[in-house]
Amino acid sequence: FFEMLGTWSFGDYFKKEAIDYAWTLLTEVYKLDPDRLYATYFEGDDRVEEDTEARDFWLQYLPPERVIGCSAKDNFWEMGETGPCGPCSEIHYDRIGGRDASSLV
Repeated sequence: FFEMLGTWSFGDYFKKEAIDYAWTLLTEVYKLDPDRLYATYFEGDDRVEEDTEARDFWLQYLPPERVIGCSAKDNFWEMGETGPCGPCSEIHYDRIGGRDASSLV
């Protein structure tokens, strides 16, 4: 199970607030165990720099070992060659718990 939060924008976009809202929804409304959550962010490549902004927002909620940089294949959203695009962030939930599931993310 995962929820993907896009961090691109067609206008004004509030990345910090989107991450805050997602955290509140998952941990306070849905009551998911925060110790089972992992977040990914775009690690950067030759064309686009690392999304340190999303990484740093996630680090307000999660320890560094559960905030994982991923490639464009997993954390970069594109709509065709000329359409809107940008880094994205995903939240992963470990159904089993009690383990380090970072290699499965």
